[in-house]
Amino acid sequence: MSNYWIGDSAGRVLGPLSLQSLRELIGSGRLKAVTRASRDGTSWEPINQFQEVRDLLHTSATSAEVEQRQAERLRQQLRGMQSVTASQLFGLKPTSTLDELRTTFFKMARRFSPENHGPGTHPELRKASAEAYDFLLQRMREGETWLQSTKAAAAGRPGKAPAVSQPVYTYAAEEFVGLQEHNDRLQVHVRVSARNAGIFTDHRIINLQAGGLFLPTEKPLRLGTKVELVLDFEQPPRQLKLRSSVIWEYTLDDDKQPRGYGLGLADLRAEERAFVEEFLRGARASVTTSSG
Repeated sequence: MSNYWIGDSAGRVLGPLSLQSLRELIGSGRLKAVTRASRDGTSWEPINQFQEVRDLLHTSATSAEVEQRQAERLRQQLRGMQSVTASQLFGLKPTSTLDELRTTFFKMARRFSPENHGPGTHPELRKASAEAYDFLLQRMREGETWLQSTKAAAAGRPGKAPAVSQPVYTYAAEEFVGLQEHNDRLQVHVRVSARNAGIFTDHRIINLQAGGLFLPTEKPLRLGTKVELVLDFEQPPRQLKLRSSVIWEYTLDDDKQPRGYGLGLADLRAEERAFVEEFLRGARASVTTSSG
């Protein structure tokens, strides 16, 4: 296998590298301003004399240009959607439910999640995607208000939204969760009991139906961080090991919900989802019995 040494305009040299290693470095965006190359680290020639390396650099530059154009198109779409109401955007009807709204929101917003962008994604595309996510989130909240007001009016109480019971968070995640960071990966170990089962259901944005769970914690986490998630269920006892990532953050101090982060559960199989749903039914029955 051929190895290469490469040099940049600042006089720095890197090598030996295989062509595959070069491809990965260039694709990640960490390799720029390459001007010369060598096959032995001694005899150097302009980069144009190494077609295979030159083609990789050209492909990387082309990809960056494409992503910049994607970012600009996305921003143009957002500018054109500023006058679109939440009911128009999400296709809401007076008979729509909050769960239907939130499910539609997640289907639309998922493509803008940081987990969908590799390390080499152009910063402008990352930024534009975050702007799109924030726009959809704002419209989703407006949609919640619209649905509540519409249902209030239909009930003969115009101008008043029905009282919506907010979940009461009585648990602290630190009592049940072990968090350990290893490089760019986070290890999360959750001991799930009836007391903290609300991580699957209580949050209005991140919940099992929307494909995730909400982790109340004051520990700062980075969006897009890969997660090794271990769920240890108390009754019936079972352990689920899942690949996940941090897909949402809530860090406002508004007393409406705890600070924390949403973890995606895209790796959850149908049988595992059925187990979690059965566990939640049992947990709710346990809470009802103990409170009664």
